[in-house]
Amino acid sequence: MHSYSSPSVGGWLAVNTHPHREKEAIENLKRQDYDVYCPMMVKRIRHARRVSDEQRPMFPSYVFVEHATAKHRWRPILSTYGVRSVVRQGNDPGLLSGQLIAGLKSREVGGVIGKPANPYSVGQKVLLEEGPFAGLIGQIVELREKDRIMLLLDLLKQQVKVQIDSRSQNMTVV
Repeated sequence: MHSYSSPSVGGWLAVNTHPHREKEAIENLKRQDYDVYCPMMVKRIRHARRVSDEQRPMFPSYVFVEHATAKHRWRPILSTYGVRSVVRQGNDPGLLSGQLIAGLKSREVGGVIGKPANPYSVGQKVLLEEGPFAGLIGQIVELREKDRIMLLLDLLKQQVKVQIDSRSQNMTVV
């Protein structure tokens, strides 16, 4: 689902596809000689007691098309099978910077964009800096999905397990 060209500093169009039809839109745009990019990520899928990791678009129902005015006009994209629309600002297409796309491509490993490494690990002690437990030190006992962390806190002379969201909680490793 990827098409790479040399890193561009020009603009890229955000193209809205029909739901789950990114692959069809990419194939048809490539046939028209457009440079197309669809960043992928690995998503854990749970279905009927089965768990699998599958590649899915990072931005569902969107692909990016390099906009080189000398090479192509953008309006034919609108009549391409699989394409719903082009993101616009008024009557003109909205352009994303080539640096943004180059940045996404640089984060790819094996065709997918990986999540940044988790700064926390099981066994670390952290100081909570805000919220109802501000000032307490806890030990990380479990890292859960969706950036949730299970902490063991000393609260009222007993140990209590507390689940927090690491994105919304300021913590410092001690």
